[in-house]
Amino acid sequence: MKIKKEYILLALLIASSVGYLIFQKTDRVHYTLPSLEAVQPDGITTIDITREGKTASLKKQAESWLIAPQDWRADSTKVSEMLDVLANLAVTDLVSETKDYDRYELDEGSRATIKAYAGQEPRRDLIVGKAAPTHNHTYVMLPGDGRVYLASGDLPRLFLVSPSDLRDMVVLSMTPADIDRIEIEHKGRKTALVRSEVPQDKEKNGSASQDRPKVYTWKNDRGVPVDKADVDTLLAVLAKLYCGEYLDDAMKTVLKAPETVIVMKGTGEHVLSIFAKSQDRVPALSSQSESPFVMPDYKLEEMEKGLGRILEK
Repeated sequence: MKIKKEYILLALLIASSVGYLIFQKTDRVHYTLPSLEAVQPDGITTIDITREGKTASLKKQAESWLIAPQDWRADSTKVSEMLDVLANLAVTDLVSETKDYDRYELDEGSRATIKAYAGQEPRRDLIVGKAAPTHNHTYVMLPGDGRVYLASGDLPRLFLVSPSDLRDMVVLSMTPADIDRIEIEHKGRKTALVRSEVPQDKEKNGSASQDRPKVYTWKNDRGVPVDKADVDTLLAVLAKLYCGEYLDDAMKTVLKAPETVIVMKGTGEHVLSIFAKSQDRVPALSSQSESPFVMPDYKLEEMEKGLGRILEK
């Protein structure tokens, strides 16, 4: 009889433990996560990032993006990644209801507010804290909701950056095949190079073969042929030029008398002006850049080798 009572007590204990666990689990998941409205990436036209009272805005202009209020060109790859994250953003879990915001870097001094618009219509509005330990999620808050959630994506890596970190570092971009004239001034010497097509040999029927690639030669303003390899190298160096860093916009009015000016003409005109080294940096200006910048040393070395040989002709 005693053994039977012990079994009954044991059964009741197990049943109560199971019930406790079930109810505890139910309590933990008994909430509804916010559902975010679907957004099309190409529909977003403005992204506002506010942190410590300062707002940087990304604004779509035709097919490019500008950083306001400076009107700097934004890195299209970084903006594209931002748009994808905002469009696919999802709240995945409730983390805290205790308003312990410092722990998640959602306090006033650490957090950032991200707002995205399609025209004048709001499409995203959230407060971003630090990345979760997995770095695949971020601690966030939503407007009018004091709770802390996990959202998909590493938002701090993309959004908690300075405006200068979002700049497009390409300061000159052109297609070498489109260039047919190059004007060069380099340390007191000048020349102009003109490209011309080499006539093809006639076929037996008297017509030039349409299948043969066109061949070009370069001559300077005195009609002297210039090594095509040197010109090709120069154009290749400048075809897509990334700056080392940007300089303060105010320096644009200070920079005078460049040591080197290269004007490339064809389907468009592209101008690069390079100035004397100052404080171990070589400042430069480009017709495609709104700001002065630092010319990378390795690009400068490659370019000057070819310039020296071209100007010797």
